[in-house]
Amino acid sequence: MTSCIVVDDDPDIVSVFCDMLCMIEVNVLATANDGRHAVNMYKKHHPDIVFTDLNMPRYDGLYAIEKIKDINSNAKIIVITGDSNAYMHPFLSSLNVQVIRKPFAVQAIKKAIIDCLTGNSEQASFDIKYQFKGETKSYSCTVNYEQYKNFKALPVVEKCEIIKKSKKQFDKYADEMRKAINLAIRNDTSHIRRLSEIVT
Repeated sequence: MTSCIVVDDDPDIVSVFCDMLCMIEVNVLATANDGRHAVNMYKKHHPDIVFTDLNMPRYDGLYAIEKIKDINSNAKIIVITGDSNAYMHPFLSSLNVQVIRKPFAVQAIKKAIIDCLTGNSEQASFDIKYQFKGETKSYSCTVNYEQYKNFKALPVVEKCEIIKKSKKQFDKYADEMRKAINLAIRNDTSHIRRLSEIVT
């Protein structure tokens, strides 16, 4: 049986959504009312899928998605939201995150679960925009999610954000970027600069 956690700050929505999941035999291991609580529940239960709202006070759904992906880049996440433009968000579209619109229907939930569990979003690549510490220029390059996590943690990088899904042939580029990140850990940014484009 597929297991999940459900994240929403509205207890009525959580209750209705959990009832619908029960109807299609999805096991709800826990619920959470914001993004930080969601991360704690993910660490505790390791569900097959996380269902999360986007707009929540304090820690929102984007916070939950990013922190959970930092724990497990292969984590399966489905967004449940009333925002009709959510699927266009660069972070969500880059990771091929499934989006269910509120009000939700059982068939839409079933389809999203199947697509989520059979998809291959961990291979997605996307363009990021970043700045080196002490510089005003912004650069762009293509990474997969694991590399994005490593990139954000580089001591030489100040700002780093996903801007769009990449259309580049990433397989040929991946090894070069891996080498560039390893060099940047040792404060050698020459390789990353060569692989990047100046965007501002």
